[in-house]
Amino acid sequence: MDGLTVTLTMKAPVIPGEENTIWIGIADAGDAQYDSNLMIVADSVQTAVIANNDTVQARPNSSVDLDVLANDTGPQGATLYITQINGQDVVAGDSVTLVSGTVVTLNPDGTLSFDTSNSLGEETITYQISNENGTTDTAFVTVDVTCFARGTRIETPRGAVAVEDLRPGDLVLTRDRGAQPLRWVGSSRVDGGTLASTPRLRPIRIRAGALGQHAPAQDLLVSPQHRILVRSKIAQRMFGAAEVLVAAKQLVLLDGIDVAEDLAEVEYFHLLFDRHEVVISNGAETESLYTGPQALRSVGPAARQEILDLFPQLLDEAFVVEAARPLSSGRMGRKLAMRQAQQGRALLN
Repeated sequence: MDGLTVTLTMKAPVIPGEENTIWIGIADAGDAQYDSNLMIVADSVQTAVIANNDTVQARPNSSVDLDVLANDTGPQGATLYITQINGQDVVAGDSVTLVSGTVVTLNPDGTLSFDTSNSLGEETITYQISNENGTTDTAFVTVDVTCFARGTRIETPRGAVAVEDLRPGDLVLTRDRGAQPLRWVGSSRVDGGTLASTPRLRPIRIRAGALGQHAPAQDLLVSPQHRILVRSKIAQRMFGAAEVLVAAKQLVLLDGIDVAEDLAEVEYFHLLFDRHEVVISNGAETESLYTGPQALRSVGPAARQEILDLFPQLLDEAFVVEAARPLSSGRMGRKLAMRQAQQGRALLN
Protein backbone atom coordinates (compact mmCIF):
# COMPACT_ATOMS: atom_id res chain seq x y z
CA MET A 1 0.00 0.00 0.00
CA ASP A 2 2.94 2.36 0.47
CA GLY A 3 2.59 5.45 -1.69
CA LEU A 4 -0.91 4.62 -2.84
CA THR A 5 -4.00 6.78 -2.66
CA VAL A 6 -7.15 4.96 -1.64
CA THR A 7 -10.64 6.43 -1.96
CA LEU A 8 -13.11 5.08 0.57
CA THR A 9 -16.84 5.74 0.32
CA MET A 10 -19.00 4.80 3.27
CA LYS A 11 -22.32 5.47 4.95
CA ALA A 12 -22.56 5.96 8.71
CA PRO A 13 -25.21 7.36 11.07
CA VAL A 14 -24.21 10.70 12.59
CA ILE A 15 -25.73 13.19 15.02
CA PRO A 16 -26.18 16.61 13.32
CA GLY A 17 -24.53 19.51 15.13
CA GLU A 18 -22.28 17.25 17.20
CA GLU A 19 -18.74 16.00 16.70
CA ASN A 20 -18.84 12.45 15.30
CA THR A 21 -15.75 10.22 15.35
CA ILE A 22 -14.97 7.37 12.94
CA TRP A 23 -11.90 5.18 13.56
CA ILE A 24 -10.15 3.71 10.49
CA GLY A 25 -7.27 1.22 10.76
CA ILE A 26 -5.18 0.35 7.67
CA ALA A 27 -2.60 -2.47 7.65
CA ASP A 28 -0.31 -3.87 4.92
CA ALA A 29 -1.15 -7.40 3.85
CA GLY A 30 2.49 -8.43 4.13
CA ASP A 31 3.49 -7.20 7.58
CA ALA A 32 0.04 -6.68 9.09
CA GLN A 33 1.34 -3.47 10.66
CA TYR A 34 -0.68 -0.27 10.85
CA ASP A 35 0.84 2.48 8.74
CA SER A 36 2.06 5.39 10.85
CA ASN A 37 2.16 7.80 7.89
CA LEU A 38 -1.50 8.16 7.05
CA MET A 39 -3.32 11.26 5.83
CA ILE A 40 -7.10 11.21 5.64
CA VAL A 41 -9.05 13.86 3.75
CA ALA A 42 -12.74 13.58 4.55
CA ASP A 43 -15.97 15.20 3.54
CA SER A 44 -19.54 14.34 4.36
CA VAL A 45 -22.90 14.63 2.71
CA GLN A 46 -26.10 14.42 4.73
CA THR A 47 -28.69 12.40 2.85
CA ALA A 48 -31.24 11.82 5.59
CA VAL A 49 -34.02 14.07 6.82
CA ILE A 50 -34.35 14.41 10.58
CA ALA A 51 -37.53 15.60 12.30
CA ASN A 52 -37.06 16.91 15.84
CA ASN A 53 -39.72 17.04 18.55
CA ASP A 54 -41.30 20.40 19.45
CA THR A 55 -42.93 21.64 22.65
CA VAL A 56 -44.88 24.89 22.89
CA GLN A 57 -46.95 26.65 25.52
CA ALA A 58 -50.59 27.40 24.71
CA ARG A 59 -53.57 29.13 26.24
CA PRO A 60 -56.97 27.45 26.30
CA ASN A 61 -59.45 28.47 23.57
CA SER A 62 -56.77 29.90 21.31
CA SER A 63 -55.35 29.51 17.83
CA VAL A 64 -51.75 28.31 17.81
CA ASP A 65 -49.33 28.64 14.87
CA LEU A 66 -46.13 26.59 15.00
CA ASP A 67 -43.19 26.32 12.59
CA VAL A 68 -42.30 22.69 13.26
CA LEU A 69 -39.83 22.62 10.34
CA ALA A 70 -37.62 25.28 11.93
CA ASN A 71 -35.53 22.75 13.88
CA ASP A 72 -35.73 19.90 11.33
CA THR A 73 -32.80 19.14 9.03
CA GLY A 74 -32.20 17.59 5.62
CA PRO A 75 -29.62 17.39 2.82
CA GLN A 76 -28.03 20.71 1.93
CA GLY A 77 -30.28 22.71 -0.36
CA ALA A 78 -33.21 20.33 -0.01
CA THR A 79 -36.72 21.56 0.75
CA LEU A 80 -38.65 19.83 3.53
CA TYR A 81 -42.39 19.26 3.42
CA ILE A 82 -44.98 18.07 5.93
CA THR A 83 -46.70 15.06 4.37
CA GLN A 84 -48.64 13.54 7.27
CA ILE A 85 -50.34 14.63 10.49
CA ASN A 86 -51.17 11.86 12.93
CA GLY A 87 -50.71 9.29 10.17
CA GLN A 88 -53.04 11.02 7.69
CA ASP A 89 -51.69 12.27 4.35
CA VAL A 90 -52.01 16.06 4.04
CA VAL A 91 -51.29 18.89 1.61
CA ALA A 92 -51.43 22.64 2.24
CA GLY A 93 -54.88 23.65 3.45
CA ASP A 94 -55.82 20.23 4.81
CA SER A 95 -57.01 19.85 8.41
CA VAL A 96 -56.99 16.88 10.76
CA THR A 97 -59.33 16.70 13.75
CA LEU A 98 -57.85 14.92 16.74
CA VAL A 99 -59.85 12.64 19.01
CA SER A 100 -59.83 15.41 21.63
CA GLY A 101 -61.44 17.88 19.23
CA THR A 102 -58.37 19.98 18.44
CA VAL A 103 -58.15 20.85 14.73
CA VAL A 104 -54.66 20.86 13.18
CA THR A 105 -54.25 22.61 9.81
CA LEU A 106 -51.25 22.57 7.45
CA ASN A 107 -50.71 26.14 6.21
CA PRO A 108 -49.28 27.05 2.76
CA ASP A 109 -46.06 28.33 4.38
CA GLY A 110 -45.42 24.94 6.01
CA THR A 111 -46.47 25.91 9.53
CA LEU A 112 -49.16 24.11 11.52
CA SER A 113 -52.17 25.82 13.11
CA PHE A 114 -53.86 24.37 16.19
CA ASP A 115 -57.43 25.41 16.95
CA THR A 116 -58.00 24.54 20.61
CA SER A 117 -61.52 26.00 20.81
CA ASN A 118 -62.99 22.58 21.51
CA SER A 119 -60.07 20.99 23.34
CA LEU A 120 -58.02 22.17 26.27
CA GLY A 121 -54.94 20.88 28.06
CA GLU A 122 -51.92 19.06 26.77
CA GLU A 123 -52.10 17.85 23.18
CA THR A 124 -49.60 15.60 21.41
CA ILE A 125 -49.55 14.90 17.67
CA THR A 126 -47.17 13.27 15.22
CA TYR A 127 -46.09 14.82 11.94
CA GLN A 128 -44.07 13.37 9.08
CA ILE A 129 -41.63 15.33 6.93
CA SER A 130 -40.24 14.43 3.51
CA ASN A 131 -37.84 15.80 0.90
CA GLU A 132 -37.96 15.65 -2.92
CA ASN A 133 -36.47 12.14 -2.88
CA GLY A 134 -39.22 10.77 -0.66
CA THR A 135 -37.01 10.30 2.40
CA THR A 136 -39.13 10.70 5.53
CA ASP A 137 -38.93 11.04 9.30
CA THR A 138 -41.51 11.52 12.05
CA ALA A 139 -41.55 13.62 15.25
CA PHE A 140 -43.94 14.73 17.98
CA VAL A 141 -45.44 18.13 18.85
CA THR A 142 -46.67 18.75 22.41
CA VAL A 143 -48.72 21.88 23.15
CA ASP A 144 -48.79 22.83 26.83
CA VAL A 145 -50.77 25.15 29.08
CA THR A 146 -48.75 26.82 31.85
CA CYS A 147 -50.51 28.91 34.51
CA PHE A 148 -51.58 29.42 38.13
CA ALA A 149 -55.06 28.53 39.41
CA ARG A 150 -57.38 31.15 40.94
CA GLY A 151 -56.71 31.60 44.64
CA THR A 152 -52.93 31.14 44.41
CA ARG A 153 -51.25 33.74 46.60
CA ILE A 154 -48.22 35.42 45.04
CA GLU A 155 -45.64 37.14 47.24
CA THR A 156 -45.33 40.90 46.69
CA PRO A 157 -43.68 43.75 48.64
CA ARG A 158 -47.10 44.39 50.24
CA GLY A 159 -47.57 40.75 51.24
CA ALA A 160 -49.19 37.74 49.60
CA VAL A 161 -51.80 38.73 46.99
CA ALA A 162 -54.30 36.45 45.24
CA VAL A 163 -53.20 35.95 41.64
CA GLU A 164 -56.60 37.09 40.32
CA ASP A 165 -56.10 40.47 42.03
CA LEU A 166 -52.77 41.22 40.33
CA ARG A 167 -52.61 43.76 37.51
CA PRO A 168 -49.92 44.88 35.04
CA GLY A 169 -47.55 47.25 36.83
CA ASP A 170 -47.94 45.57 40.22
CA LEU A 171 -44.66 44.65 41.90
CA VAL A 172 -44.06 40.96 42.58
CA LEU A 173 -41.16 39.49 44.55
CA THR A 174 -38.84 37.36 42.42
CA ARG A 175 -36.13 34.99 43.58
CA ASP A 176 -33.32 36.55 41.53
CA ARG A 177 -34.12 40.24 41.05
CA GLY A 178 -36.25 41.27 43.98
CA ALA A 179 -39.44 43.23 43.30
CA GLN A 180 -40.28 43.33 39.58
CA PRO A 181 -43.27 44.87 37.78
CA LEU A 182 -45.75 42.61 36.04
CA ARG A 183 -45.94 43.40 32.34
CA TRP A 184 -48.92 41.27 31.36
CA VAL A 185 -51.60 39.14 33.06
CA GLY A 186 -53.82 36.68 31.21
CA SER A 187 -56.56 34.32 32.37
CA SER A 188 -58.82 31.55 31.12
CA ARG A 189 -61.66 29.63 32.75
CA VAL A 190 -62.30 25.91 32.29
CA ASP A 191 -65.78 24.70 33.18
CA GLY A 192 -66.79 21.33 34.58
CA GLY A 193 -67.87 19.90 31.24
CA THR A 194 -64.50 20.64 29.72
CA LEU A 195 -62.64 19.18 32.70
CA ALA A 196 -64.73 16.02 32.39
CA SER A 197 -64.12 15.64 28.65
CA THR A 198 -60.46 16.71 28.77
CA PRO A 199 -59.01 15.45 32.06
CA ARG A 200 -55.49 16.37 30.95
CA LEU A 201 -56.37 19.97 31.76
CA ARG A 202 -57.04 19.17 35.41
CA PRO A 203 -54.59 21.02 37.67
CA ILE A 204 -51.93 19.39 39.78
CA ARG A 205 -52.41 19.79 43.54
CA ILE A 206 -49.19 20.09 45.55
CA ARG A 207 -50.05 19.52 49.19
CA ALA A 208 -48.57 21.71 51.92
CA GLY A 209 -45.04 20.51 52.69
CA ALA A 210 -44.87 18.11 49.71
CA LEU A 211 -41.80 19.85 48.25
CA GLY A 212 -39.98 20.23 51.55
CA GLN A 213 -40.40 21.83 54.94
CA HIS A 214 -43.20 24.45 54.67
CA ALA A 215 -43.08 24.34 50.85
CA PRO A 216 -45.69 25.04 49.85
CA ALA A 217 -47.11 26.63 52.97
CA GLN A 218 -50.65 25.89 51.73
CA ASP A 219 -51.90 23.52 49.04
CA LEU A 220 -50.91 24.83 45.61
CA LEU A 221 -52.86 24.32 42.37
CA VAL A 222 -51.07 24.79 39.04
CA SER A 223 -51.59 23.63 35.47
CA PRO A 224 -49.93 20.30 34.60
CA GLN A 225 -47.11 21.98 32.63
CA HIS A 226 -46.35 24.68 35.19
CA ARG A 227 -42.74 24.26 36.25
CA ILE A 228 -41.76 23.93 39.90
CA LEU A 229 -38.28 24.71 41.23
CA VAL A 230 -36.43 21.63 42.48
CA ARG A 231 -33.24 22.00 44.51
CA SER A 232 -31.42 18.80 45.46
CA LYS A 233 -28.18 16.82 45.22
CA ILE A 234 -29.92 14.44 42.84
CA ALA A 235 -30.74 17.36 40.52
CA GLN A 236 -27.10 18.44 40.71
CA ARG A 237 -25.93 14.99 39.63
CA MET A 238 -28.48 14.69 36.83
CA PHE A 239 -28.42 18.20 35.38
CA GLY A 240 -25.14 19.68 36.55
CA ALA A 241 -27.14 22.37 38.33
CA ALA A 242 -28.41 22.37 41.89
CA GLU A 243 -31.69 24.02 40.85
CA VAL A 244 -33.90 23.04 37.91
CA LEU A 245 -37.48 23.71 36.83
CA VAL A 246 -39.68 20.63 36.37
CA ALA A 247 -43.28 20.46 35.09
CA ALA A 248 -45.69 19.70 37.93
CA LYS A 249 -47.21 16.72 36.14
CA GLN A 250 -43.81 14.98 36.12
CA LEU A 251 -43.75 15.04 39.94
CA VAL A 252 -46.95 13.07 40.61
CA LEU A 253 -44.84 10.02 41.54
CA LEU A 254 -44.13 11.78 44.82
CA ASP A 255 -46.28 11.75 47.94
CA GLY A 256 -48.53 14.77 48.26
CA ILE A 257 -48.50 15.66 44.54
CA ASP A 258 -51.57 14.49 42.61
CA VAL A 259 -54.04 15.38 39.88
CA ALA A 260 -56.88 17.42 41.41
CA GLU A 261 -59.86 15.21 40.54
CA ASP A 262 -62.32 16.94 42.88
CA LEU A 263 -62.65 20.35 41.21
CA ALA A 264 -65.87 21.31 39.42
CA GLU A 265 -64.06 24.05 37.44
CA VAL A 266 -60.79 25.95 37.40
CA GLU A 267 -59.59 29.38 36.30
CA TYR A 268 -55.97 29.73 35.24
CA PHE A 269 -53.81 32.88 35.31
CA HIS A 270 -50.60 33.70 33.42
CA LEU A 271 -48.00 36.16 34.79
CA LEU A 272 -45.43 37.71 32.45
CA PHE A 273 -42.38 39.81 33.41
CA ASP A 274 -39.56 41.41 31.45
CA ARG A 275 -37.67 38.16 32.01
CA HIS A 276 -38.49 34.61 32.94
CA GLU A 277 -38.65 34.67 36.73
CA VAL A 278 -38.96 32.41 39.75
CA VAL A 279 -41.80 33.68 41.95
CA ILE A 280 -43.16 32.55 45.31
CA SER A 281 -46.64 31.06 45.09
CA ASN A 282 -48.28 29.77 48.28
CA GLY A 283 -44.77 29.62 49.72
CA ALA A 284 -43.31 27.51 46.88
CA GLU A 285 -40.89 28.68 44.19
CA THR A 286 -42.40 28.36 40.71
CA GLU A 287 -41.93 29.91 37.28
CA SER A 288 -43.58 32.84 35.55
CA LEU A 289 -44.74 32.56 31.93
CA TYR A 290 -41.76 31.54 29.77
CA THR A 291 -41.70 33.24 26.36
CA GLY A 292 -39.47 30.65 24.70
CA PRO A 293 -38.85 30.30 20.95
CA GLN A 294 -42.41 29.18 20.16
CA ALA A 295 -44.34 31.02 22.88
CA LEU A 296 -45.82 33.69 20.59
CA ARG A 297 -47.24 30.99 18.35
CA SER A 298 -49.00 29.39 21.28
CA VAL A 299 -51.32 32.20 22.44
CA GLY A 300 -54.43 33.67 20.89
CA PRO A 301 -54.10 36.52 18.36
CA ALA A 302 -55.21 39.26 20.78
CA ALA A 303 -52.88 38.08 23.55
CA ARG A 304 -50.05 37.68 21.05
CA GLN A 305 -50.41 41.27 19.89
CA GLU A 306 -50.50 42.53 23.48
CA ILE A 307 -47.25 40.71 24.26
CA LEU A 308 -45.58 41.91 21.03
CA ASP A 309 -46.53 45.50 21.82
CA LEU A 310 -44.68 45.08 25.13
CA PHE A 311 -41.76 43.02 23.81
CA PRO A 312 -41.15 43.79 20.10
CA GLN A 313 -37.72 42.14 20.40
CA LEU A 314 -39.49 38.77 20.42
CA LEU A 315 -40.02 39.23 16.67
CA ASP A 316 -36.25 39.06 16.17
CA GLU A 317 -35.35 35.45 15.34
CA ALA A 318 -31.89 36.02 16.79
CA PHE A 319 -33.29 37.07 20.17
CA VAL A 320 -32.80 34.38 22.81
CA VAL A 321 -35.04 34.20 25.88
CA GLU A 322 -33.02 33.07 28.87
CA ALA A 323 -34.72 30.65 31.23
CA ALA A 324 -34.51 31.46 34.93
CA ARG A 325 -33.20 27.93 35.58
CA PRO A 326 -32.42 24.88 33.44
CA LEU A 327 -35.69 23.45 32.09
CA SER A 328 -36.10 19.71 32.50
CA SER A 329 -37.52 17.59 29.72
CA GLY A 330 -40.47 15.37 30.55
CA ARG A 331 -38.39 12.20 30.57
CA MET A 332 -35.68 13.66 32.79
CA GLY A 333 -38.27 15.22 35.10
CA ARG A 334 -39.92 11.84 35.66
CA LYS A 335 -36.54 10.22 36.24
CA LEU A 336 -35.67 12.90 38.79
CA ALA A 337 -38.96 12.36 40.63
CA MET A 338 -38.42 8.59 40.64
CA ARG A 339 -34.94 8.92 42.11
CA GLN A 340 -36.15 11.39 44.73
CA ALA A 341 -38.93 8.96 45.71
CA GLN A 342 -36.64 5.93 45.81
CA GLN A 343 -34.18 7.71 48.08
CA GLY A 344 -36.88 9.32 50.21
CA ARG A 345 -35.47 12.78 49.52
CA ALA A 346 -37.45 16.01 49.49
CA LEU A 347 -37.44 18.08 46.30
CA LEU A 348 -35.98 20.97 48.27
CA ASN A 349 -32.97 19.99 50.35
